[in-house]
Amino acid sequence: MSLPEEISSFRHREFIFCFFFVLLFLIIFCVELSPVFAAVNGTGPETERQEDAVITDFFSDCELSDVTVRFEQPLENVSLVFTLSSEKKLLKSETLLLGPVNEGQEITKVLFWKIEDNFGKDRNSYKAQVLVKNGSQSISSRELSFSSRNPILSKLKLVDFSADSEKASVLMSLTSSANLRTIQAPEPGMIDLDLKLLSGTEILYSEKQKNIPITSTYYNVSYWPLLLEKDKNYTAFLKVHSHSPDITAAYISNFRAKEKVEIIDRDIDVDEYGASVTVVGKSQVPFDGIVRVVLMPEDGKVQVFEETADLLTSGKEDTVGIIWQGVPKGDYNVKIYVLNSEGETLDSHETVLRVFEPVAEASPTEESPASSFLTVLEIFLCAGILFVSKGEKSS
Repeated sequence: MSLPEEISSFRHREFIFCFFFVLLFLIIFCVELSPVFAAVNGTGPETERQEDAVITDFFSDCELSDVTVRFEQPLENVSLVFTLSSEKKLLKSETLLLGPVNEGQEITKVLFWKIEDNFGKDRNSYKAQVLVKNGSQSISSRELSFSSRNPILSKLKLVDFSADSEKASVLMSLTSSANLRTIQAPEPGMIDLDLKLLSGTEILYSEKQKNIPITSTYYNVSYWPLLLEKDKNYTAFLKVHSHSPDITAAYISNFRAKEKVEIIDRDIDVDEYGASVTVVGKSQVPFDGIVRVVLMPEDGKVQVFEETADLLTSGKEDTVGIIWQGVPKGDYNVKIYVLNSEGETLDSHETVLRVFEPVAEASPTEESPASSFLTVLEIFLCAGILFVSKGEKSS
């Protein structure tokens, strides 16, 4: 092939390449542009409608279900429908009515399944579902499957979780490697804690802690910041979420609220003049009671002294002072009691006392006629001074 023919063939191939390149560019440009024109003309696919409610968190196990919903629009007749099923068999369905909600409002609800004791013994898997409804219309839903056995936090071990009228405490540790042939330190873990205090299904208090590193042993105490009702049942509900592996496990601790105070032993002072006793509250059930001190001689009459204490809640202290009256000389065993209004002993302490000189019975002082006359005279003088000063100002 001659040189001019080669040049002509090269230019022909170059033209074809440029033509296909421009054609490909136009096709891509038209594909990207067509949805824009379609949207302008109203002929394109419908844009996704903003959700009225978003389920931000949902958990369930054999005992309970826990859901948090954030509402993006104000709604008038909202309800939550919880269902629990196994092998296509409906085990439980319950509806919680919320009523009207506001835009941006976030609501958390906890439901106890309350299934019979043999629940889970003859089944392996379960499915829990929650529906958010506005009237009869379902606006959001979430479901999850779980086993009858509690999830295992493979790297972590819950040593203890307990709650009482004052606080909830959790103790966790890392699990050691199962390979006994190698000595290897446990791998650190990262967790989130979600603690709730419940009265029935009502959430009274909630506390969350994020990104807690577990390098050896972790201990945490959360004190209730609200008053509790005496003899009422409460439930502390703890969710532990492990980052790696991504597992959530739940634990509950039930308790009945009681008054509780303690005598601070190091702050007890008993001498021949009287006693000073300091007590501290250990419960969010307010303590209303007395401090009783009993003097027990080797021979003779037992003497009892009482003084009303201040109202006490968790962490609050009160020092009660008692002065002896009519205590003979001698040695005594001293018993100190803290009693509530029902006469129940909440704490006690024992010590000894030696009285070197008898303590006389205090007698009420009688007011003499002279002191009464002086008091009346002072009142008249003050009244006269005020009357004269007012007259001078008016003139």
